[in-house]
Amino acid sequence: MKYIDSGAGKVPLITLIAILAISLTVNLPGLAISPIMGRLQVIFPSASELEIQMLTVLPNLVIIPFMLISGKLSVRHSQSLLVTIGLAIYLLAGILYFFAHTMLELILISALLGVGCGIVVPLAGGLIGQYFFGKARVKFLGMKSGISNFTIILGTLFVGLVANKNWHLPFIVYMIPIIPLCLIPFLTSSYISKHKIVSSTPTSTSQKKTVASASKPTATSLKPEASGMEFSAKESVKLFIGVIIIYFTITYSTEVVSYYLPFTFKHYHLSTGNTGTATSMYFLTCTLAGFALPKTIKLIGKEVMIWGALLVMLTLYAVGFFHHYAAYLLAIGIMGFAYGTMQPIIYDKATFLAPTPEESSKYFSYVLSANYVGISLTPIIVDGVAKLFKASSDPNFSYLLNGCIMVLLILFMLWKRNTYSVQVKPELYK
Repeated sequence: MKYIDSGAGKVPLITLIAILAISLTVNLPGLAISPIMGRLQVIFPSASELEIQMLTVLPNLVIIPFMLISGKLSVRHSQSLLVTIGLAIYLLAGILYFFAHTMLELILISALLGVGCGIVVPLAGGLIGQYFFGKARVKFLGMKSGISNFTIILGTLFVGLVANKNWHLPFIVYMIPIIPLCLIPFLTSSYISKHKIVSSTPTSTSQKKTVASASKPTATSLKPEASGMEFSAKESVKLFIGVIIIYFTITYSTEVVSYYLPFTFKHYHLSTGNTGTATSMYFLTCTLAGFALPKTIKLIGKEVMIWGALLVMLTLYAVGFFHHYAAYLLAIGIMGFAYGTMQPIIYDKATFLAPTPEESSKYFSYVLSANYVGISLTPIIVDGVAKLFKASSDPNFSYLLNGCIMVLLILFMLWKRNTYSVQVKPELYK
């Protein structure tokens, strides 16, 4: 049996593969609908524009409460069981799409898809936080982000190829839970407890807990570091709020690319078909950033988060001022790399601040809620402020507005630069 370093000993490689396989599913809701929205208006002529938009918006709205419920349940219930339930609901929704023939059926199934995905999402990262520590945790959280973003690229390409053949075919992407479902046996606590190898020496000088006996069958026995207990309860909450503020702001700020780039291309007489290439560039560099995370941290050092926020700000202004296709691709690519670097670091901070490894998924669900709320609020905030300043007709307003918001975030991060919310722990890049 092949093993992988967990930062506190070793766990089976197949367990890591099983955990990472969950990330194949987390970014897919809504993906199959977007390319066929125009056709759905023809297939269902009586359906309103709001009903069709709900097919992409509803899953993300439903994900938020079920993600929080899943995180709460994961503390006292089997996480492998929750993953199984979530993936099964997800897969069921994918199958039901093929039998849907009315708009109401599609809307209800989309809600069911959100339920399944909501249960799974916090566990995809929480399990990494529970079983991996220090450098290993950062590395695999980077891989998790890379895999989930790369799945979007592959899914988008597949949907684009089959969408014109039959409007039901794009829903094949929702069959992907079959892969992690087949690997569930390697996620069970009994399997991991039986096959893990626990180190007797902590992997970092700053880690204050000793490793418990290997005979203990709990995830806590793998914990070599102080985790959130390194801080007082009050301090930990403040730091966690700081992490959530940062994640919400960078997600909200970068999401304008997805919402407004097609309108920008149209205004400047660029081919709107190229917006797909630009968006793919964003997710491609996000993917590369996830896999290159350890090297990026080693190169930039403890202030990598501040540099990432600075790049997001600069690229937002670049998109707002330089109206050439090549400039868009370059700016959006850099923005994706910056976001893809910051995202797993934020995940690591959230799981580290959890008082115990078993609460990693719960804390992960809290920080992920900032992500989904940021995605949902982007058009509401931008359009609302645009109306306030009578700038609704300005194709560059969204980028310039969010560039200003990133300036405020950077000032906040510079103010908190020496706190755990912003600074990367030295042992992660030494």
